[in-house]
Amino acid sequence: MQECVADLFRKGKDLESFRKAVVALNGDFSFDSDSMVRLGKAYLERYPDRVQDRNMEEVRLGYTLVRICIVERLIRSLDRDRRELFRRILSDAAAVPACVDALFALPDGRSPALDYRVVAAELAAIRNDIDRIPKGMVKERFMGGVSSLYNLLYLLRRHLAQHIPDLQAGDGAR
Repeated sequence: MQECVADLFRKGKDLESFRKAVVALNGDFSFDSDSMVRLGKAYLERYPDRVQDRNMEEVRLGYTLVRICIVERLIRSLDRDRRELFRRILSDAAAVPACVDALFALPDGRSPALDYRVVAAELAAIRNDIDRIPKGMVKERFMGGVSSLYNLLYLLRRHLAQHIPDLQAGDGAR
């Protein structure tokens, strides 16, 4: 049975324990729009949003919470070495060039462009589920969380294109 990330968040004492629990699932958890709404409600139970005196650190924490889940779903079909490199790529723009080089250096001969296409397709599917979330704070956290991932995929595509000239500018990501 697949874990519910909302339950993991409720059980976790902090964001790092939640991240570890999600990573341990290897992407094997439900993450459709209903699951996203449940996670968003769990987050808002712990960090209620307010119009006045908004706590921007809690808002950023919500974006991070979303990215943790999305990244694990994006990389679930990759092998262990590639997963770790993609985790770094999708969390740190400065790591992209070194990670791209490391992807090309892996001994299996698999083109990193294939991994990019898999990850970009997964992101498009997740974005479709996010679009189904009703307007409100939960959707806002998911939109904020997913936006930086599009930027990182763009950087990844640019660095891959230096090695693979036929990787088209619009290949894969929105």
